[in-house]
Amino acid sequence: MRRLLPGPAAVLALLLTVPIALSPLKNYDLFFHLAGARWLLSHGFSRQDPFSFTGTSGWVPHEWGFGILAELSLRVFGAAGPELLTATLVATFVMLAWRAIRTASSAPGLVELGVLALTLVSQAFTWYQERPYHLGHVLFALTVLLTQAWRRGNARAPWLLVPLCALWANLHGSWLLGPALLGSTAVGALMDGGDAAHRRRCLLAMGAAGLAFLAAGLSPSGPGIYLYPILHSVLASTQTLEEWQPMDLSLLWARYFLALALLAVFVCGGARPRSWAILLPTLGLTVASLGAQRHAPFAALLLALFVAEHHHRLAPSALPEAFRAAWKRLEGWSASWIQHASGSAWPFVVLAGLALSAALHPASVRERIYPGRFPLACFDTLKSLPPGKVLNRFIMGGALSYFAGPEYKVFIDSRNDPFPQPIHDDYDKFVYGLPGWREALARYSPDYVLWNRTGPGSILPDALQREGGWERLLETPDEDCVLLQRKPR
Repeated sequence: MRRLLPGPAAVLALLLTVPIALSPLKNYDLFFHLAGARWLLSHGFSRQDPFSFTGTSGWVPHEWGFGILAELSLRVFGAAGPELLTATLVATFVMLAWRAIRTASSAPGLVELGVLALTLVSQAFTWYQERPYHLGHVLFALTVLLTQAWRRGNARAPWLLVPLCALWANLHGSWLLGPALLGSTAVGALMDGGDAAHRRRCLLAMGAAGLAFLAAGLSPSGPGIYLYPILHSVLASTQTLEEWQPMDLSLLWARYFLALALLAVFVCGGARPRSWAILLPTLGLTVASLGAQRHAPFAALLLALFVAEHHHRLAPSALPEAFRAAWKRLEGWSASWIQHASGSAWPFVVLAGLALSAALHPASVRERIYPGRFPLACFDTLKSLPPGKVLNRFIMGGALSYFAGPEYKVFIDSRNDPFPQPIHDDYDKFVYGLPGWREALARYSPDYVLWNRTGPGSILPDALQREGGWERLLETPDEDCVLLQRKPR
């Protein structure tokens, strides 16, 4: 019966992932991953960007594995595939995170459930996005479990990170966090002190972390991948992306992350002794997440582990007796639920049922796409015209490559790094009407313009038609898009 009763993490995973699995396709980035996967399956890897006429920095499909998984899910389950993939990855992260939190605690209870919930809410901005960082979250959680196993005495656990990191580097750019977590955990354990045998174990774990770092080179990027995460993070164009900006505490999820961080600080101040083996990596990743909010889901898990491991070491509470009595009752209910309900398969059983239904009744991408989000009519019109160069908005590029095809070369898309900084600078000129936009237009000489009619940058279509030389082919108010074609000279 214990295995049949859903545990608290399974209930959270169910409530979270079923809506994800049933939601429409909505993320712009998904479509450049799908377009890239179709290209790779047909042509193999290439350093030359096949989708744009400006990507002179070369195409580095370092997250190609996610694209392949998304494309295969689309072929098997129809348009529900990418959402089912996302939901399955989120459910897997929930269950792995809960296992890590339970392992860290000497007596799992209400506090452990609370920090799990805070961890998940800190990840909330990723839930409904069909993007590869869900794979990064799952692989990071696996790395956490490996480091916990090593701390408990399993000498083989660190070496399992080597093949895991080789896989990770082909799925998501967060692979560097794997060696960093193991290495900093080993350094922290060394700081905690121990005998000569303990120091030797720490040095061996550091060696495993170094080997895992080198294993990332087993990817199409080769040794260039070692510097890629750092070089990408310092690009000026990267700093304009929301997820790479400092944490915005006006966002609700960021406030919950801050609450989790403050709870960890409180526990750290009162717990004795404190373990540097978990404190050191937690501190480093928390600081990194404040500088780039995309790191917050990873840091939240380490903060939760620190609280789970240390809160039992706090001195007895000085809170009023009535409050302590209420807390004790809630703690007893929580501990009883955790102990007597170990069913963890329910989220995956439900998702398997949804997958079977989707496979039997597959929907097309057009049937499942978020209404009005993508200018499908403009893509269709463009596809009926001769292939050429398209001046497009940043977020539309991947979808344009997917729906119209790689023959219609985009000016830019949200892969970001194939495009040198001058391309981003010229794009800003088009968006904001900055001096030099006419010269830039003449330099690139696009055949088509696919642009928004509202919001920043909406002045470009009207400016082009006023100056002549352009014909408006289609305008779709519902999709907020206009398609222009250069007139024959």
